[in-house]
Amino acid sequence: MSERRSQKPRAVVRREHKDASPLIRIVVADHHAIDRGGMVGLLENESDFLVVGEAATLEELLVQCRALHPDVVVLTMNLPSQSEDSPIPRLRRDLPDLKILAMSDRGTHNCLVLNPPSRRRRGKEPEPYCAAGTDCLALAVAQGARATVRRSADPEDLFRGIRAVAAGQSWFDPQTTTGLVSAKDIGDGSPGDTDPLSERELDVAALIAEGLSNKEISGELRISEPTVKKHVGHILEKLGLQDRLQAGLHIARNPLIVARRPSAERGRRPSA
Repeated sequence: MSERRSQKPRAVVRREHKDASPLIRIVVADHHAIDRGGMVGLLENESDFLVVGEAATLEELLVQCRALHPDVVVLTMNLPSQSEDSPIPRLRRDLPDLKILAMSDRGTHNCLVLNPPSRRRRGKEPEPYCAAGTDCLALAVAQGARATVRRSADPEDLFRGIRAVAAGQSWFDPQTTTGLVSAKDIGDGSPGDTDPLSERELDVAALIAEGLSNKEISGELRISEPTVKKHVGHILEKLGLQDRLQAGLHIARNPLIVARRPSAERGRRPSA
């Protein structure tokens, strides 16, 4: 069966509703055709939901949202993009009023934090941990998602999340909530709530978590290798860690440390 993608906006069909409140207009974005179709069918069984569009890529999603003005987007975290943009930051940049419910992708190898696109482009093997995509969902919240749901959740949790987001509220699954509280308690994920990382150190830390060497970081940020080495030393000292391997694992498991630095800003500041 070929991949089903909605190049044209789906027709809006009015149907009976149990009360006078308007239907919640939803666009579903999932690159797995079967999963996407199953989610659409699930949502359409709810009398207050109206699925107005579907998308299999970030580009399709942008077209759908601009044309259909949904109340909520249900978005899987590993949505493909021709530009390799991360979906939530791109959506927030292009459509800042869009309300997003983030859903973890299936399979541990799809974690965007532990296995980012740049690592996959270099042919590195995915790490085996990050069960249930919890870290990805914590990052989704930091990037601007209003709700999070894991694929292992009960469908009622998905419905609650959509209704909360449509009403201007937030709804996070328990594991994500616990992770966010823990990160807040320790100050952006740093052991002992030590000195915060500077803007440039955040840039370097994000690239350490992606597995880049000092030379690769130097090229990415357009700064000298000695300057990178200096920043790495400051990062290790502030995080209370022994080496860059520990730093990479710690940052990957605590994505809120670097979530404030959108990847689109890398390499644009010439200063060290």
